[in-house]
Amino acid sequence: MPEYLRAYIVVFLLSNFIFWLLPKLKINFVDRLEIKQWRNYWLIVTTLCFFITNIWLYVVCLGVILGYANRSKTDRLPLFFAIACSSPLYSFTIPGFGVINYLITLSFMSLLVLFLLWPEARRRKTRPVSIYPFYGAVIAYVIAISVLDSRDNTMTNSLRLFVTYFISILFPFLVISKTIHNIDSLKKCLFTLTLCLAPLALIGCFESLKYWKLYSSAFVNVLGEDSFLRYGLRGDSLRASALFASPIVFGYMMVIGLGLLLFLQKYSDKKNLIKLIFIVFLVALYFTKARGPWLGAFVMAILYIWSGPNRFGNFSKFTFGSAVAVIVLSMTSFGEKLISMLPFVGSSDTHEASTVEYRIQLLEQAQVLFQKNPLFGLANYRESSEMEAMRQGQGIIDVVNSYIDIGLSYGIVGLGLFLFIFLGLFFTVLKKVRSLPAEQEDLINIGRSLYAILGAVLFIIFTVSSINYIPIFYWLIAGLCSAYIRLCNTTIEKQRQSLIPV
Repeated sequence: MPEYLRAYIVVFLLSNFIFWLLPKLKINFVDRLEIKQWRNYWLIVTTLCFFITNIWLYVVCLGVILGYANRSKTDRLPLFFAIACSSPLYSFTIPGFGVINYLITLSFMSLLVLFLLWPEARRRKTRPVSIYPFYGAVIAYVIAISVLDSRDNTMTNSLRLFVTYFISILFPFLVISKTIHNIDSLKKCLFTLTLCLAPLALIGCFESLKYWKLYSSAFVNVLGEDSFLRYGLRGDSLRASALFASPIVFGYMMVIGLGLLLFLQKYSDKKNLIKLIFIVFLVALYFTKARGPWLGAFVMAILYIWSGPNRFGNFSKFTFGSAVAVIVLSMTSFGEKLISMLPFVGSSDTHEASTVEYRIQLLEQAQVLFQKNPLFGLANYRESSEMEAMRQGQGIIDVVNSYIDIGLSYGIVGLGLFLFIFLGLFFTVLKKVRSLPAEQEDLINIGRSLYAILGAVLFIIFTVSSINYIPIFYWLIAGLCSAYIRLCNTTIEKQRQSLIPV
């Protein structure tokens, strides 16, 4: 039996096991038929990844599937989240003509945006930009980075970059913020995102336990590349990555999944089943052996507690429980291995320690280069002498910090707008959670989860560059936060008007 067929059978069985469990949670705002429909689309897209042997055939088949979904009665936005990472992030370049070598490079996510979000935006009424929180800042950010990217660049390539930013940043942010018009719609989107990630969590656990990268053959089939066959180890086990570009990206996604489960647990009486799914995500996160996401999950737990009632008491309990857990773990061989992989704790001559030292050196070199070009950054900063010192043995300069990458590329202008958007959303969500009346349980629960997820994401991207699905999902989370703030504003305004005497 061919490798790709054996891998597909395992992926199919593991995914269906998760899809069999999810309806048993009996979430009251979704029904079994909807879950079945989302499952079917997820499985169909996954099947394409293993059986299609040409990128253009993959694009055509995916276009047919999305075109059918667009014309059916399926709610497009929940479906978008349900299949948002059901495929590796394949990219393809549309060839040009004449003096134009190529038109534009698109990806799997670009197709989802064009086929599912574009029609959704067209059927919505146009409203002032001010209604959608932080949308004006996102417009300014996209314009700023597009203009700055035009330095030392051709006009055609600058135009391509603007279209790419529009499709990948501005448009999804607007559509998500604009389309989610009530609490049930927001809850459904959060559930479908959980549904999309849950099978991948179990697949990641299987990969590490069986030492078998299941999606490698899919990459080879579609792209004809064997670079994805490399097996990364840390300690004595395979670092799980599922369909993502690296283990740290997979860990980032698992942290988001854990945050979504914090939201979902309030709507199911099947507490043991919730705990089981929670454990699957935790185990998958452990098998990534990625310290940044590990610490991100810890940050998320702290933020979730901090945003809730009796935060000082609960935080004290969490701190005490964490301390006891560390002490108990340190007495076991497993705990010793786990703790030794944490930053600043393990031996200084290990690979884990060298990655920490690299990140510290990167901060130092970036500071020197940033001071030379503080306002607008440098178009090709990787070619500078300061960054040449960061070139690794593989011949690459790995900027494993998204803030450094944005700051060096676009200076204070770009980094300032980026921080204004995400820190603004972060603190505004918390402000709304604390300003809501106690009877708005749904909005409070959603807000606490989004606040914790966004905080964890902002922490994790300090330890990794914006590659693969990472930027896609922090902009999707930003769109969800914007929609949440708008719903809170509407609810608070309605409550205020109801108190005004007639």
